[in-house]
Amino acid sequence: MSIFSTPVTDTETLELNLKRPYFISDLHLDVNRQKDFACFSRFIREHQENFDELVILGDFFDYWVGDDAIDTAHDYVEVLRELSKNKKLFIMHGNRDFMLGGDFAKTVGASLLSDPTMAVICEKHYLLSHGDIWCTRDSDYQKVRARVRSFAWQWFVLRLPLAKRLDIARNARNKSQEKKVEKPVEVMDVVNESILTHCSKETVGVIHGHTHRPGQYPVSDTVNRWVIPDWRHGENNDLTLGFVAFENGEPRIEMTSYDAKEIAK
Repeated sequence: MSIFSTPVTDTETLELNLKRPYFISDLHLDVNRQKDFACFSRFIREHQENFDELVILGDFFDYWVGDDAIDTAHDYVEVLRELSKNKKLFIMHGNRDFMLGGDFAKTVGASLLSDPTMAVICEKHYLLSHGDIWCTRDSDYQKVRARVRSFAWQWFVLRLPLAKRLDIARNARNKSQEKKVEKPVEVMDVVNESILTHCSKETVGVIHGHTHRPGQYPVSDTVNRWVIPDWRHGENNDLTLGFVAFENGEPRIEMTSYDAKEIAK
């Protein structure tokens, strides 16, 4: 990593042309949970023939403290690196893994996208984002987001010992969970007016994650948005997962579940 390199400066501003994309978000994978890896690797194995591009729109990991910890995610790195030999791979920062940097992207063969990014799919323009940038009713969160996405903050934190960064990440995750209980859902949801400030006149759709409220919603008379399902553990450690794909030129939301016994197969 260059002395002047940080995750926020490693992102690329691209206009994507996608043929058969899959969009996933909010997997919140924990490198210490083997079932998480078993499920992700099985998902890739079962679905990779159905897409040409895999676009990860944030929170792939539950937390990430810097690319110098990449060895802790060795299994995931190998799956992604193997996938990128035949498929295009794109990654965007989420609110949990915004410290993923250029070294990680280069190692797995991915492009690290700026947020938001415009994509042309089936000759139509779609705006891609993790989604938290549009949760503008939550002013406290936006202040924190601006700070941790700044060059100065990231440059400083990346020079702290790894153990210290892990403590910071765990504490931040715990505080985030506590604050979510206190805030109404409407405050943490995206704001249509904020989305429209990033749309061009050609934009017909928006695809994002973050809110954990999967579905299709109107943004305006001409723009709709699709919220990608998060991956979550349920009873008996079953795992429900989802993604957005395209069928007949239109986005569709798909969900599936693995029970605890199937995950390890």
